[in-house]
Amino acid sequence: MTSQMIQTITEDYYSRFCSIGLSNLKPGTYFVCSEARDEKLKGFGCKYPIYILANDVWCVAAYSPRYREWVEQQKLYGRDKMIAAISEKFKLKKKKLMLFEKEAVTRFGGAKVLSTAEYPLYESFFRKVSPGGNPSGWLYEYFTEKAAKGYFTGYLLSNKLVSVCDAPDMPYMEGQIQHTGISTLKEERRKGYAACTAALAAHHLIEIGICPQWECSAENIASIMLAKSIGYKEYGDAYIFEEWDG
Repeated sequence: MTSQMIQTITEDYYSRFCSIGLSNLKPGTYFVCSEARDEKLKGFGCKYPIYILANDVWCVAAYSPRYREWVEQQKLYGRDKMIAAISEKFKLKKKKLMLFEKEAVTRFGGAKVLSTAEYPLYESFFRKVSPGGNPSGWLYEYFTEKAAKGYFTGYLLSNKLVSVCDAPDMPYMEGQIQHTGISTLKEERRKGYAACTAALAAHHLIEIGICPQWECSAENIASIMLAKSIGYKEYGDAYIFEEWDG
């Protein structure tokens, strides 16, 4: 998979959120009203009725018909004032979107692609990083399904997982692009394990023909720096209104 293929797939993926093709956009601000913004997103558990994606060249504001009248009133403003106004009214969450550029880490230490047989190690890891979580009834199925596809990587230290990249369900283009979440035991952070694990996750996904994808809260500087250290670069900022049932 070439860097051009990765860029194309990543842009196609974010185009689904914006309901407009992003690869050939000219400089400017675009407003897109789409019923797709009223659909619950697989793997997210909520709707994104307002989704704004901005980079140094262009800005796209995509929104549900329910918010059309109010959002389109913001066309009178420049993009920064528009984003600020919508963010203030709807309490938008800001995320940093990353694009995989090149492999910057080629030595993976004790990181490996996890097999379904390693579920007991993963369950033990999960219980440590999510002490309030309840794995009963879902974790085994989730892990074995994804591990069978080669989507889980982990760093093993003395037969214990200390860092893991998981693979949540994707709302669009599943099987073509895959997000890689990363968790590391608190006492094992800042030792390079997360970088090795995340780098191997990206490397293996590319090997099997799947585009790696990374995004995180814009306030999560550690996650942004980790992504950059293994070969991602900044693609843009997303401002998102999450709408939950009830």
